[in-house]
Amino acid sequence: MIRVEEARVNTVMARSGQYTETDRLFLNLAEQVKLPFVQILHESELLRTRFQDPSIAASSQLITMTSQSALSLIDGYLLSVQMQNEQQLELEPVSVSSAVYDVAESLDQYAQAHSCKLELHVAGKYGPVMANRRAVYVALRNLSSNFIEAVSAQRSESDMTLRLAVRKNASGVSTGIFSYYPLLSSSLLAKAKLINGMVHQPMAKFDSGMGSGVFVADALLRQFDAPLKVARFQGMHGLATTLLPSRQLNLI
Repeated sequence: MIRVEEARVNTVMARSGQYTETDRLFLNLAEQVKLPFVQILHESELLRTRFQDPSIAASSQLITMTSQSALSLIDGYLLSVQMQNEQQLELEPVSVSSAVYDVAESLDQYAQAHSCKLELHVAGKYGPVMANRRAVYVALRNLSSNFIEAVSAQRSESDMTLRLAVRKNASGVSTGIFSYYPLLSSSLLAKAKLINGMVHQPMAKFDSGMGSGVFVADALLRQFDAPLKVARFQGMHGLATTLLPSRQLNLI
């Protein structure tokens, strides 16, 4: 499980002149919204240390994980806006497998709390891709937590398994999350991206969070020309991105 310090990204922004007035407004609002969640995390930790009752400990753990998920979503938004306004992206060689391992570890208990089973599938060894590791991690974490919530809401489904996968394809290294429940089609995803921000619920099957984690993840991954796409894996349905190997990415 990630700690509060790890959940918070560096929000040192580029020159304020690069941001629109609306950007600055929402950035300030996002920073303010984070404060109550940080306080909730602190109080939850105190509650867990003061009382040994198992039911209190379980409730405290769920509060902690939910608050961490909310903080991760807000930080993902802040990071995406920051990256969109940077004159030059700070890229580095990134191990996708390592990032996916970290995501799986951070969300294992969150999945269990939602009656889901989170599996990890990493086939083979891969060279690094050129990206920003923090952005890749935050994108995959928000995407995965949103899938956990969405699959958990489908209580009629007998198999609540989700699978984080890494594999090679013709273009590079593909990674994403999959479930046996088909949440999206390519046309629905394209439509949801178009109407996001204009309607209350752009993705009907994402009852929890209105699919916000998907949109935050897509905004981050688009910085590397690696948008989310509907994909299938071992009979499962999901969303995945393809990141280019470092030797194939031309930096300008």
